[in-house]
Amino acid sequence: MTAQDQDELMADLLRVGLDGALAAVALKKESISAIGIGAPVLVLPPSVLMSGLQGGGFSEELLTEGLRQAVAALRRVEPTAVLAENLLSLARASAGGEAPERRLGMVVEAITVLRRVGQPHRLPRAYVALSNVLGEMGRLYDALAAIDRAANAERDYSDAGALLAIHFGRATIFRGLGLQTESLSELRHADRALSAIGPEASDKLWAKRIRSETMFCLSELGRVEAALAEADAWSATDPEESLFTPAVMRADLVSRRSGAAAAAEDYLQAAIRATEEISTYSSARFRRKARDRYDSLFARSVNALIEARQHASAFVVWELAKSGSVLLPRDSEAYESALSAGVRDEIAAEASRLVGYARDALATGDRLALAECQDQGDWILFRNDMLGRIPQARAASRELVDAQIADLRRAVTPGTLLVSYAAIGEHVYVFAVTSESLICARLATPRLELRLLAMSAARECRDLLPTDALDESARRLLAPVGHLIDEATAIVVVPCAELQSMPFHAMHPFRGKAVTYSTRAMDLRAGMSCGERPLTATSSWTGLGTQSVAYSPLPELSYVREELQAIGAHFRSPNIVLDPGATSRDLLNGTAHNDILHIACHAAFEPGAPHLSRLLLEDRPVFAFEMALAPLNATHVVLSACETADAAAHQGGHTQSLASAFITAGASGVTGSLWPVNDRATARFLTTLYEHRINTGASMADALGRTRSVFAEETSHPHYWAPFVHIGALGADR
Repeated sequence: MTAQDQDELMADLLRVGLDGALAAVALKKESISAIGIGAPVLVLPPSVLMSGLQGGGFSEELLTEGLRQAVAALRRVEPTAVLAENLLSLARASAGGEAPERRLGMVVEAITVLRRVGQPHRLPRAYVALSNVLGEMGRLYDALAAIDRAANAERDYSDAGALLAIHFGRATIFRGLGLQTESLSELRHADRALSAIGPEASDKLWAKRIRSETMFCLSELGRVEAALAEADAWSATDPEESLFTPAVMRADLVSRRSGAAAAAEDYLQAAIRATEEISTYSSARFRRKARDRYDSLFARSVNALIEARQHASAFVVWELAKSGSVLLPRDSEAYESALSAGVRDEIAAEASRLVGYARDALATGDRLALAECQDQGDWILFRNDMLGRIPQARAASRELVDAQIADLRRAVTPGTLLVSYAAIGEHVYVFAVTSESLICARLATPRLELRLLAMSAARECRDLLPTDALDESARRLLAPVGHLIDEATAIVVVPCAELQSMPFHAMHPFRGKAVTYSTRAMDLRAGMSCGERPLTATSSWTGLGTQSVAYSPLPELSYVREELQAIGAHFRSPNIVLDPGATSRDLLNGTAHNDILHIACHAAFEPGAPHLSRLLLEDRPVFAFEMALAPLNATHVVLSACETADAAAHQGGHTQSLASAFITAGASGVTGSLWPVNDRATARFLTTLYEHRINTGASMADALGRTRSVFAEETSHPHYWAPFVHIGALGADR
């Protein structure tokens, strides 16, 4: 920290009266890698500062959490240079978790503040940040104009760090414009600027950036052998590090020279290293964004392995591509520390405020307001994820893949079939795993057409239409594995995002079978091998019921009472909350353990803002984001309500729904509905389901299959007998 930086920042904090609420911290040089180029001075809340010091450093996620809080506090007072610096740092740190459009707004606000408070010597780096975000958005000519403004400002103030970033930024823009020769020239200037700064711990980061960009330019100029030699030399230079860039570059170059199959092993290593980076994040938000960055790499890797006929490895890489969706365990000590520091109370207060905003947004139907509430809910869950979640780092090795293949094969018991769909490029592949074999086949129908079929099949079931699309989907999706389905008694379906809405269990070949849905095959390894605990009369069961609510015009659910009483009669000590109706406190603050928590009420799925999907309880709606925050103490949850299993699906196994919220809260499985359900029919269906479970000792998936068969004999349309599905648990990787 320079004396000028220190004096200016402390003067700002004293002037606006926030010197006690925020603390200025000079980062170690190696910490700068988390935020890119920028002043090595940040202003953070003391709690975040302590977390960084105790944890040995500031990750992107921790910096993002602290900077968001600091910026919110600084915005409430007069504009200052410290606000501008924090905005720039937030724009850099949150690249892995925030949309470029929002980060662009942060940078523009920072530039405006710096001009207003008379701090022009800070503008060169601000214009570099502006150029970087514009480049991410594909606005390359605007990015070039911003980098030129940065260069003009740097000449007035001689900022060596900014000069390095200017040359590097211009190089990346030139490459994006197809000017690789000019890009190489700028990279040489950047290398000289780096040498002029002097040896520092953070130099290694910039050296890697320059080297990486140089390889890309050589490759795009057709100098494949030179680029390949550079990739090999880089890997040899740092043999102990898991270097992602040379690994993926080598894979792409070998593929270009000799075909995808020849590059299979290189792509496998690159995919494992991408998985390593995804698994370093604690929050689902950052892991989801990281997965999106590597989508093309995972697709190329799976395609190359399939072409090389390494089907088992291709399947595991597809599973690794979903590693970001796994629910991480908590460090109990870190979690208790956060509780004692009041952080959990802060998150609860944030969630409470969002409940009010969400209800207002739903009342007006304002799409922008709903999108804002969705984003706020995601950030609240981000803060909750940061409370002691333990990233699960992976070793970059071929042994990891081989071990997972062996682990999965041991877990899939005789009679069980695992069917997983992978969307790669324009095509969809199906993997089928049994206790004896693993097969892979490319479906003849293109990816987009299958997505449209899934939407049509779901609509047919939902709206009582003829099931032509469902029947056609079965023919196209199941043809390569039909003989295995016939032989199986239990089936685990892992759909890709495009097939998330497809009701596989309603297809004729699946009828009467135990069907479980999951987003990752690896999450079910333990469950498939050890089975599900039988349900008996001594099992603990709680039924929460709300028949009608004053704040909604929806009709009364007149069969809720009959449903809860009939099901509760199967247990020795049922706990039924119905008169008066169950409230948000009954759901969110329950402490007693339950083998099954059964909830019967109205519900609504919000496809454009799935965190706002909700259960309508007596006092108010309970939103999905609230449920995901709650300390649920139930093994299995049954949601007797409309659309509770309908979900918004993202690549990489990420889904957002009421069912997924309960799994995030701690449930090992959820039974929910894919479409609106009839009150009376639901009461009959679920009562029969419990009878099958208790009388036969069947698992939830098996009992669902038997119950569907009974009701399918009464009426042929799946609208009546196939709304409910069993969703398997998401667990921490082992």
